[in-house]
Amino acid sequence: MSTLVVADPRGVYLAGLEWVLRKAGHSVVANCHRIIDVVPHVERHRPDIVVIGVDIASQQTASLSSRLRTMNSALGIIFILQPNGGFGVKDIQELDADGLLLDGISHSYLVECVNVVAAGRKWVDNNILQHLLMPISQHHPEPRLTGREAEVASLVVRGFRNKNIAEQLHVSEGTVKMHLHHVYEKLHLSSRAELAWATFDKAADHPGTSHKSGL
Repeated sequence: MSTLVVADPRGVYLAGLEWVLRKAGHSVVANCHRIIDVVPHVERHRPDIVVIGVDIASQQTASLSSRLRTMNSALGIIFILQPNGGFGVKDIQELDADGLLLDGISHSYLVECVNVVAAGRKWVDNNILQHLLMPISQHHPEPRLTGREAEVASLVVRGFRNKNIAEQLHVSEGTVKMHLHHVYEKLHLSSRAELAWATFDKAADHPGTSHKSGL
């Protein structure tokens, strides 16, 4: 069980976050509607993890992680990003988060992300991965990853090897290699390291990750 501080400007959404996390066995020690209230709550309660719904363009968001880590270097930081907010790889790296979710995620994704971050690993939503890797140009639209390709790419970013990915997706290693080849081809990349760097800063620092639930 982890202790958490949760924050989101939408009251109903905030209540939903707290309910899901409590039901999963975690302890929510504080909740708040404003980003500026997160820092004093973290200082007071010393939680294991914070889960924060943010607008990535907000000035308050830019320096939030550094302020929180100054108080507790071991703190796990999870951001839930608004899908209508534009963001790129640089924006994501500047967030310095341990977990990234896109608004509208399922209950299971939220719990999975919290469990993985609690275990000291990184976690990124497949939908954010798609957004980051496949920017759409009005004049030169790039080919999009298929759902399976995005899933394979996400697992690679989290540190899984081909054999582990094959076991988890119930396919052969050859099939995984084929999907990965298509990912590299579409994204103009040549290695797992480039894929990890392009999508989630330092996500490749955790090789040999076990099952994605963090168990």
